[in-house]
Amino acid sequence: MSEVNQEQQVKNLKRFLEGWRMAVLPLKSVFLWEQQWHPCAIVASVSVLYFIIWLMDLNTLATFAIVGLFLNFLDFIVPIMCNSLCSPSLWTGQNEKIFEDICRGIVANYNKTLRQLCNFYSLRENSPVMYYIVSISMLCILAWMASSINNIFLLYIFSVVVLLWPGIQHRGILNTLLSMIHMAPKSLKAE
Repeated sequence: MSEVNQEQQVKNLKRFLEGWRMAVLPLKSVFLWEQQWHPCAIVASVSVLYFIIWLMDLNTLATFAIVGLFLNFLDFIVPIMCNSLCSPSLWTGQNEKIFEDICRGIVANYNKTLRQLCNFYSLRENSPVMYYIVSISMLCILAWMASSINNIFLLYIFSVVVLLWPGIQHRGILNTLLSMIHMAPKSLKAE
């Protein structure tokens, strides 16, 4: 991905999130767990949302419709609230820099994910046996999980992991766990 194209993507994302910019700054601190209670707030918010969905006991299509309505409502109300509660004069150059860094990070992660998907699908040309082994195995595991575990619960777990992932990466928790796992066999061999 060229640098010019990435800069254009950042500009487009900044324009797209223009109404949300006052809300994006506090959300960044929540998603990166700048306070100890932020992960609990994320899990609690997602839990309440899924508890309401579970209580409503809607079919799948109605659930998607309700979630879509909720997201549309948020997309409508957040820019209005941001503009009415915070005047544009409060937006500083430092806030703009933080907002641009957030947009740059989103674009970088999006492009990284896209590259990884392209690399996976390039296995089909380069190593078809490996491609089919990995894809069929993953699809079988997914089918088994979907038939064994409640789908709403699976979506709940997926949502929690996706929303906690930026904080996990920022804090280096995954790297710490992987290094502990990597060190565990060595300490067993030493005894």
